[in-house]
Amino acid sequence: MMAESLNDDEAWFDGRASAVALTRHHDSRGALTPLALAQLPFPVRRVFTVAGVPAGAVRGGHGHQRGWQLLVCVSGTLDVRLYCAGQAVRRRLSARGPALLIGAGVWAEQTYVDAHTVLLVTCSEDYDPSSYMDENVAPA
Repeated sequence: MMAESLNDDEAWFDGRASAVALTRHHDSRGALTPLALAQLPFPVRRVFTVAGVPAGAVRGGHGHQRGWQLLVCVSGTLDVRLYCAGQAVRRRLSARGPALLIGAGVWAEQTYVDAHTVLLVTCSEDYDPSSYMDENVAPA
């Protein structure tokens, strides 16, 4: 079995968002990407997936007033736009990594590049639409 680790230690917005390296193990049967929840900087309270999104479609478009999220692209490709305190960052995610750790106060929007893309999101908070930040805080 061959292991591939993506060393991605980029961070933005005073540490409120960062790329997280993923390790993939390859062999003749395919690839395995472990995600050790105990190693996340938050307790996971909720997990959801986004799938079946047409290529070119945009989802997200909001931030949260509290909590953390980890975005992991399970298959396909998506572009993520992050915005915080007047600064913007764009990052491409794929099943090869990296994942993105996003904290409170960071606005995020995902553009699905491939129709077969699946996004897995782990969250430190239960679903609460009242925690959403104004969708108009990011520049066009």
